[in-house]
Amino acid sequence: MTITVVTDQGTHLLITDGTRYAVIERRNDRLYNCHNIQRAGIAAKDIATVERILDSGDWTDRETAQQTFGAITERGTGLAEHMR
Repeated sequence: MTITVVTDQGTHLLITDGTRYAVIERRNDRLYNCHNIQRAGIAAKDIATVERILDSGDWTDRETAQQTFGAITERGTGLAEHMR
C-alpha cells in the first residue's frame, strides 16, 4: 500500500492511500490510530503497513478527514497553550 502524508501538525498526520483518507498520530517514532482506543502502534518507518493499525471504517473521504484533522489539531493546540 502506498501511503502519502497530506499534511502534518504537531504529532498528527492526515494521510491518504490515493482514494481514502485517515488521521493518525506519530509519537516516539511510532504511528497510532486516532479513531479508536486501539493503542498498538507500528514503527513510523513502516507507514506502508498502516492497515495494521487502521480498520476499514477509519478511512473516509478527504473533506471528512480534513475536518477530523482540524478538530484534533485544534484541541491539541488548545491543550498545549493551556499547559504553558
